Amino acid sequence: MENWKKHLYIIWLAETISMIGFHFCLPFLPYYVQELGPADLKQAALWTGLLQTVGPLMLVISSPFWGVLSDRFGRKIMVERAMFSGFVVLVLMSFVRTVQQLLILRILQGFFTGTFTAAIVLAASQIPKEKSGYGLGLMQTSIFIAATIGPFLGGVLSDIWGYRNTFYFSGILVGIAGCLVMFFVQEPEKNNHQQEEEQHQTDGSKNNLLFLLVVLFLFQCASTFISPVLALFVKKISPEARKIATIAGSILAASGIASVFGAVFAGNLASKKDHRALLSIMLPIAGVITILSFLARTAGQLMFLRILAGLSAGGIIPTINTHINLETKRSHLGRNFGVAGGISSLGAGVGPMIGGAIASIYSLETSFVFSGILIILTGALCPVLLEKTELVRKEKLPEISEL
Repeated sequence: MENWKKHLYIIWLAETISMIGFHFCLPFLPYYVQELGPADLKQAALWTGLLQTVGPLMLVISSPFWGVLSDRFGRKIMVERAMFSGFVVLVLMSFVRTVQQLLILRILQGFFTGTFTAAIVLAASQIPKEKSGYGLGLMQTSIFIAATIGPFLGGVLSDIWGYRNTFYFSGILVGIAGCLVMFFVQEPEKNNHQQEEEQHQTDGSKNNLLFLLVVLFLFQCASTFISPVLALFVKKISPEARKIATIAGSILAASGIASVFGAVFAGNLASKKDHRALLSIMLPIAGVITILSFLARTAGQLMFLRILAGLSAGGIIPTINTHINLETKRSHLGRNFGVAGGISSLGAGVGPMIGGAIASIYSLETSFVFSGILIILTGALCPVLLEKTELVRKEKLPEISEL
């Protein structure tokens, strides 16, 4: 097996284990908040929302910062920093006695972790440019796999061991992931071919990267509109179901599994095809399916539509990441992926707030409609935005500094 493939698979395995560890905590966070103090449901909901928001907001600030440092000091050490910080913070969460202490640790978690962005940069530095789509598509599946099985396993273990012990186990998983990277991944040395390649590399401009970041933000924002209302919508269309949490979890799991296949398929195409064409096809399809979800009247119908949405939308972020990699010098991978990670976190943080507000003003179904419309519009903007950025790049090429 080629050396870059061996390292890619180890990084993928480590990041999958790490993300599963982080997702362990999600299903019972409101219950842990109540155990720490606020017994009132409204107060518990308020604190839970705050705890879930501060992490992505801190990543908006920290991802570019750590990205720049990774270009200067190395990519492997940044993955180790993120994973071992996660280990420490998660273990400490099992010892907190107040919700305020938990909030402080969540802030620290948001600032010091960010394992996925760090792992993407390390993986991209290992992968040959022509294999970018395959490698980064594979890396994206770690999020979907973790989001599928992490909450389920975390919920089961919290019922067996209690909420505190589950945080401890989460930390152990993230620590194991850090050890895998530390002992089995080597950071590549820049050879003469790469140095010569970077000296003559002019593909990619600030304008084209800006286009990709705009699409990334809009998609992340729109796709998370429905996250605060999906479980409530399942309850609305299945009011007499006994195991409503299991049904909602199954729908999320099915969508996550479908996204894995979408990410792998699109990743294989991304480095071979024009990203404008791929995004212009995938985004509208995902948007139309999202809109159709509001017509679901049974949990089975909703699951079918969410599977289709996962298949069509699962490849969007890998496609964006692939072309960020293709348009970026290896010496600036950390900076550009750090900015992309911050933009992605901003969209993921803003989207649920907008979706929740839409649902409270209009209806649960309206969140699906608004989400789908924004995804479709983002797809329609792709050819227009890229044409404009290419025109600007040609007109101002002498004035634009290389990335």
